[in-house]
Amino acid sequence: MRKQSAFLLAESTEMNARYTEMRKQYAFLLAEYTEMRKHLSILRKQYAFLLAKSTKMRKHLSILRKQYAFLLAKSTKMRKQYAHPTKL
Repeated sequence: MRKQSAFLLAESTEMNARYTEMRKQYAFLLAEYTEMRKHLSILRKQYAFLLAKSTKMRKHLSILRKQYAFLLAKSTKMRKQYAHPTKL
């Protein structure tokens, strides 16, 4: 009976040690998870900001392309007029 009691005590001590280690690991993983969620939140905000900026830049690019096409057409017309001044 004493051997069995000693064995059970040793086993209980070992289980307590493992439990303590697992609690430490859990606390570490929880802290790591919380940190990752914080970074994910920051990345989402950055993505939203960059998406809005990209959309704005695409709109400006569209306007610039239209202006360029207009100026190119105007320039071509003017060159034709100066090349053939009788065709006014």
